Amino acid sequence: SCVWCQIMTAGLEPMASYNSVWDIPGMKAGVVTGDVAWAILEFAKAKKFAIPAFNVTSSSSIVAVLEAAKKINSPIMIQFSQGGAQFMAGKA
Repeated sequence: SCVWCQIMTAGLEPMASYNSVWDIPGMKAGVVTGDVAWAILEFAKAKKFAIPAFNVTSSSSIVAVLEAAKKINSPIMIQFSQGGAQFMAGKA
C-alpha cells in the first residue's frame, strides 16, 4: 500500500501538521524505503529542515552514524559511492 497515496487520498493530515517524523504513517525505527522514505523527505520539506546524508566507507563509520542518529532520535541517510557499495557487498 502506498503511504503517500493514503496521506493524499484518505484525508490524513498534511505533512506540515505532523509534530514529529514518528507521526508519519508507517514510520518505524530501522531501515525505511519507498513511500515511507519519500514521506520523511516530504515532512522535512514541509517543516523546513534537511535529512543529513553521510557517505560511509566502512562498517565502523556505518555504526557511528547509526549511533549518532539514535542518540538524537532523528532520521539520517547512509550513502555509498559505487565502489564503496561494491566493497561493502563483498564484490570488490
